[in-house]
This record gives sequence, C-alpha cells and structure tokens, in this order.
Amino acid sequence: MKTHRFDAISFISGVVITLLGLAFLIPQTPVDVVKAIASVTGWFWPVLLLVIGGAILLPVLLPKDEGAEKEEEEGAPGEAAR
Repeated sequence: MKTHRFDAISFISGVVITLLGLAFLIPQTPVDVVKAIASVTGWFWPVLLLVIGGAILLPVLLPKDEGAEKEEEEGAPGEAAR
C-alpha cells in the first residue's frame, strides 16, 4: 500500500463533523445518560437479534449458482492436477 500526501481539508472537515456529532451525543446531565441507555435497550437487542438471524438465514435461503458449484467440483480450467 502506497502512502499518500496529507489532505488537510479532508482532515479538518472530518474533525469538525465528528465534533458536531459528539456535541449532539453528549448528555447535559447524568439523568440524561440513564434515559438514553433505557431508550436504547428497548430496541437495540431485538434489532441486533433480527440482524444476526437474517445474516445466518440469508445464505441458506438464497439459491446457489449451479455453474459455480460445478466449477468448484471440476476445478478451474487450466489448473494442473496435483
């Protein structure tokens, strides 16, 4: 991987956007932290479980390409037998 020269404009805009995001995420009082955690736990775990379940089921439910499966069994053309 080649190194590239430092791009100051991209760096500064990235820092500014990150700081703006943090400004909206940082709570005003400790009570806000408890409320934020309580609101996240209400939807986070069910969504996480649905995403994991979908990621497991998706490869099983999608049909396989039979042409690619035959190539794997026969080996790639031009490949010497070992």
